[in-house]
Amino acid sequence: MKKLAVPRWIKAYASFILANWLLFTVFRGIFLFVFRAALVPEAYHELWKTFYLGAKFDARFACALAIPLGLYLTVCAFWKAGRCIKKGVGVFYGAVEGAVLLVYFADFAHYAYISMRINYSILKYAENPLISLQMAWETYPLVWGVLGVLVWAALACWFVCKLCNYAFKEEDGYRWKGKLGWFFAGLLATGALMFGQISQYPLRWSNAYHSTNNFICNLTLNPGLNLFDTARFAKNVSFDREETARYYDDVARFLGVQHPDKENLNFTRVFEGKPKAQQKDYNVVVIFMESLAWNKTSMTNPDIDPTPFVKELADKSILFNHFFTPTSATARAVFATVTGIPDVTSYKTSSRNPLIVDQHVVINALKDYEKYYFIGGSSSWGNIRGILEHNISNVHMYEEGKFENENRNDVWGISDLDLFREANRILEKDQKETKKPFFAIIQTAGYHRPYTIPEDNAGFVSKDIGADKAHKRSFVSVEEYNSLRFSDHALREFFKLAEKSDYWDNTLFVIFGDHGLSAPQSENMPRGYVEHNLINHQVPLILAGPVVKEPRVISKTASQVDIFPIVMGVLGRPYFTSAIGRDVLGDETLEEGALIYGWANEPHPIGLVQGEYFYNQKGEKEGLYKYGADNYNEDISKQEPERFEQMKKLALGLYETSQYLEYNNKKKDEKDN
Repeated sequence: MKKLAVPRWIKAYASFILANWLLFTVFRGIFLFVFRAALVPEAYHELWKTFYLGAKFDARFACALAIPLGLYLTVCAFWKAGRCIKKGVGVFYGAVEGAVLLVYFADFAHYAYISMRINYSILKYAENPLISLQMAWETYPLVWGVLGVLVWAALACWFVCKLCNYAFKEEDGYRWKGKLGWFFAGLLATGALMFGQISQYPLRWSNAYHSTNNFICNLTLNPGLNLFDTARFAKNVSFDREETARYYDDVARFLGVQHPDKENLNFTRVFEGKPKAQQKDYNVVVIFMESLAWNKTSMTNPDIDPTPFVKELADKSILFNHFFTPTSATARAVFATVTGIPDVTSYKTSSRNPLIVDQHVVINALKDYEKYYFIGGSSSWGNIRGILEHNISNVHMYEEGKFENENRNDVWGISDLDLFREANRILEKDQKETKKPFFAIIQTAGYHRPYTIPEDNAGFVSKDIGADKAHKRSFVSVEEYNSLRFSDHALREFFKLAEKSDYWDNTLFVIFGDHGLSAPQSENMPRGYVEHNLINHQVPLILAGPVVKEPRVISKTASQVDIFPIVMGVLGRPYFTSAIGRDVLGDETLEEGALIYGWANEPHPIGLVQGEYFYNQKGEKEGLYKYGADNYNEDISKQEPERFEQMKKLALGLYETSQYLEYNNKKKDEKDN
């Protein structure tokens, strides 16, 4: 058998990657040693995962640095003429490696200064370069640092020149035969290392936030990649402290802040909870129903009955029938629900922003609970992994690749039916073992294009209502209509399983739509909902289960950010929050209202729903409307000026405060408040 001979130029390329990979691993070890005082014993068991994930990030960075060298070596393998500039390549890499070392130096100094890895916002120091340089001169050994960078750059130049000499020593010929294969093999290996994992999604910055311990997450990051990952978001920081202060009094009143402090922008509220004897240890299952828009349910479409089980639940539960989501996107819904802050960023989504990954979550007050998150696909989608895994204490994440019975349905992972089956199996099994109450979040995704109905569908039968009728009743197609019907069917099957479980009798189920959907031809809703785009935001919220003893309909305007505080109120548990969410079920004195933000339009509309009124600002145009009335487009701000001014200030105040809180809602221990 002929021995496989690896060309020298491939070996040189691989050696460069390996050398940098090992170097970055050494730097990670040094970082751990220098800042080891921040590592608490409870986090020791997470170090193995930290170095494992860190090695993946380091490999990606090493490969990114090696790409120009790889292209140069490939060109030289085919054309000898390219070898004459190897010294220039060496000088180039001397500068590159010097810059990399400088980044690591700055990273260590940055962390020592504010306990945060270097990110793109460090460039703000360039706004006052002389002051920043003087501070650095008086704080750090700059002379030794510069000398170190220069020496390192010279060594890197020498090393790359040596690699180039080795790559083409005794090389035979410049034929294409065989070399193309090695080129594509190297390209494939580089791509695999940069992709970072066997999954639908590549390794992302949110993978680094696998722990609620900040030091562990910081240790996992690669500073070079972190600069890149934060660049776009650091340029789009939009909160305005002065504008937040301008509306502080109105927002503090709306939130019920107990100790207002405008100077320090205090939004914290502390809730003592009910007396110990009245507190509940209900299990809680929060179910994100994908796109369960109010205008698509059986409550507004009784004749075509797309959600018979949701309607059945609503009739025997607590139903919020005037419930709105701040925005119309799933990743934004996850952020808003979990943090209690509307996602009003105009760039990407807040879950994708590594600069605001650290958030306080009220359910962490349930220290005696096991916590779960179930999703049929990957939590790398939308980078929601960071918000969930980093901020929900000891959460058990179940996603693609972690289910016992995993039959992929389409791009969104396993079907909603299989997701519910797996969630029920895991919850029932774990509670028998732990004997502890649980807080579980189940996020469905099947009600999405391509609207796939699985073969294993528990007896689901599609219905044909005709395309014309589907369009008039808020659906884009009959396929979409049946997809929602299957989502409702899967929910019914989940409840059938739950009713047979040991946890059923002590469980509160919270069902809501993550957002609404546009339906311009909708005839089953007042036209004002369509024209003001409120059907993109109105969804049902249902509190169901055997623990709900008094079914009723709540018509008070509420928001998606209120969900977790409402649950904490039902449990009667103590907690604190600085976010926008409020327990509107437990405290009837709170003013109603829901912020609306149109991220998909330019300029971005900012609105507020209060009962039958809707304040809306879009650019320089603003007005007050009764969106459910026949004259839904008539601006009545001149007729009701006091209401107009009050709703305007509250809408703009909640918007500015939400932007501010995204960057100022860092998690703290309950004992600190």
